[in-house]
Amino acid sequence: MRNRTLRVCLLAGMAATLLSAGAHAAQADGPRPEALTYSGPVPEEFTISPEMGSRFGVHDHISISFSVAERLADSCQAFAEAAGATATIVILDPYGRTVLEHRMDGQSWLNQTAAGMKARTALITREPSRIIASRSFNDLSFQIRTMQYGLSQMMGGYPIIVNDQLIGAIGVGGGAGGEEDCARHALTEVFGPQPPQIPPPEGAGDRSNAVFQPAEE
Repeated sequence: MRNRTLRVCLLAGMAATLLSAGAHAAQADGPRPEALTYSGPVPEEFTISPEMGSRFGVHDHISISFSVAERLADSCQAFAEAAGATATIVILDPYGRTVLEHRMDGQSWLNQTAAGMKARTALITREPSRIIASRSFNDLSFQIRTMQYGLSQMMGGYPIIVNDQLIGAIGVGGGAGGEEDCARHALTEVFGPQPPQIPPPEGAGDRSNAVFQPAEE
């Protein structure tokens, strides 16, 4: 009886694994946003030029360039100003080094720190920082573990992916009239269409940050 039960459990586990793999394959084979579709090398207009990548011995030709980081920051600043808000924008290269930190007037140390953590989280996970908040909804132990790893649970961080190649990350803190909206606006304006925005988990408020709060009835 014990062996029969064990065989049934193993078969059920294998079936679940196959179903999961099939669902993942179907998702991977489906339509993908332009940013996540490989269509050749990243255009040179977005990355460090061959000359500058070799001139000082950094051997780097895939990092977001400073001029493009400035365009992202300027776009996000314009978004924040239109909303009557301010923001801190941090742009990282693929190695976690700061390319640009853009702090508007009225931003605090906490705002700056949050923006940097969001960018670092997006860079490490290759996903929007908002996803961690979705996964940790009502899960205190998971929230604690991610904080121990130095990851942010707040929305506003995005990996910068062009032609399916990671070239950096952006983090927005300090309000900005919507930190995630500000980051997405800048990415869309500079690089084109982005993946769909990740929805909050069921029962959570759409505009909530960090641990999602219950939606208002």
